[in-house]
Amino acid sequence: MTWLYLLAAIALFAAPLASPLPGASAVGELIRSLAEQTQVPNLVSGVILQTRLFDTVAEVVVFTLASIGVKLVLSGQPGHQQIRGLEDPPSQVLCELGSTIAALVAAELALRGHLSPGGGFAAGVAGGTAIGLQLISGGAARSERLFVRYRADLLEKGAVLGFLLVALLALLGMTPGAGSFGELLSGGWIPLLNVFVALKVTLGSWAMVQRLVRYCGLL
Repeated sequence: MTWLYLLAAIALFAAPLASPLPGASAVGELIRSLAEQTQVPNLVSGVILQTRLFDTVAEVVVFTLASIGVKLVLSGQPGHQQIRGLEDPPSQVLCELGSTIAALVAAELALRGHLSPGGGFAAGVAGGTAIGLQLISGGAARSERLFVRYRADLLEKGAVLGFLLVALLALLGMTPGAGSFGELLSGGWIPLLNVFVALKVTLGSWAMVQRLVRYCGLL
């Protein structure tokens, strides 16, 4: 029976190889069509935030539910009174340097992700990485104070609501001017949606990592 399962698995993975790849002309026509429709050089951002925007709305909702789930699961556990971090000065400096670079990359990807490789999700990952490096380098207490002071949980919810509102306008066909191809303010709602996604993923990652550190510790 094991051999039968193995043959079925091989057939399943080999089946796509039997189909011929589409011709270069057909792919080129598809790329030109997407570029004309979205008016942005980064076709991935155009597909995610325009032609398949409904799917992206569901992904943002799923990420929000995951953040809420982490809060509910950890809320009943006792928090750590003291959180240890890295105590080696060179390691702390490297983590803080990496955090600064990741934060700058996050801003770049969020603002210009529709013009170059990147986008809101990639920017959110970079932003979450910056926060994680700060926590590892011994800034857990400072990070929690900033989280509470600036009400990052409310900002996260605001980013979700902003994204859903703009997505609704886009799905209803209410879009601003597309702008000139390749410019910063082009692609309709795509740049603004990128920023909202970046904020949502960054703040959601901050909230989840902050709670994990508070209840589970770092080291």
